[in-house]
Amino acid sequence: MSTVVVDIPSTTFVSSAQPGMNFSVYPTIYAGTDGQYQNCISLMQIVLPSLPVNFVDSAVLQLAVIAKSGTNPSPVLVNTVMEPYNRTSVTYDTRPAYTPTSSQINVTTADLYKTVEIDITSLVNSWLNGTVANNGLALTNSDGNTVVQFGTDNISWEPYFPKLLLTYSGTHGGNSATCFCYSQLAHVIQQIIMFYPASTITVFTKGLTASSITGTPHQLFSSSVSSNGALFIVMDSGQQQVIPVNSITAIYTGDGTVYNPSFDYLPAPTFPVGCDTDLVTAYYEYLNDKTDIDIYTGSNIHATGTIYKNECGIIVLSDGSGNTPVFIPVLPITALIPSTSPSLAKVNSDKSQVSIIVETSAQQVKPK
Repeated sequence: MSTVVVDIPSTTFVSSAQPGMNFSVYPTIYAGTDGQYQNCISLMQIVLPSLPVNFVDSAVLQLAVIAKSGTNPSPVLVNTVMEPYNRTSVTYDTRPAYTPTSSQINVTTADLYKTVEIDITSLVNSWLNGTVANNGLALTNSDGNTVVQFGTDNISWEPYFPKLLLTYSGTHGGNSATCFCYSQLAHVIQQIIMFYPASTITVFTKGLTASSITGTPHQLFSSSVSSNGALFIVMDSGQQQVIPVNSITAIYTGDGTVYNPSFDYLPAPTFPVGCDTDLVTAYYEYLNDKTDIDIYTGSNIHATGTIYKNECGIIVLSDGSGNTPVFIPVLPITALIPSTSPSLAKVNSDKSQVSIIVETSAQQVKPK
């Protein structure tokens, strides 16, 4: 078991009372409702060290409590910052977007001048494996009555500096090509949720009797100890439909959708030697110079189209203009048949040339 202590010198907070002011030189960061600064949000940028693993056993955020208002506990929530920002110029008016995590702590008056610890293992693992971009974290307190001040490096006394304690053990199985493919799919699903929140998507699954599930993309659920989301939740008329990522053979983003150029993909690491490495890297290299293709995946899913994107672990079929994309993870693929016909990319892009069929039934999704 190895432990690494990460210093966090890049901190600031923003204030709704002074929406155009930057507070990066202040000795403390505020989270909550303050009489002078009103609504305050703490921001922390964390540079992770180079580790021999892409999964840690624990990640503990250590913060020194310098001040706290009110007698009731202050619920401080850790949020994932979703976009880059400049610490030395960010203000309340230009604050980055963020989403809540499950990591939270109740700070009490008994914590004054002590260090509190918050478990952010799941968030750090999502940074390490690339599922979520590391833009840092935000600390919020929504009780509307109290504010907590945490020490920063600007306070000039090292025991009050914020730190991140990482603990890991050896080389984790998450480095395998198989695990990478699931990480890549989870990364894509997170972006599908972001880019197509109102689209009716179709998720195709494998099994002896293949099927498809339709609905709007809702959530990629992860456990408290996982490094990736593993359950894709699709909503249909208020009903949750839960699909494990290892059963997904294809995702069609819906009629009338267009591939979003903001999609990004995880870069492939150096995989350990193994049969899964052989297979995943072979798919990627073989498809590099291909255009039109028929893909058979799962037990009886048949997709046809132009290879619009070929990334390690996943393929995107579309026409030459990115219309009605279909995302296909490589692990369930059973056959590839490159077309000898002229490239679909040269066909009029106003007419989609992508189709995906469950062949044992009359069920077919042919994008419009």
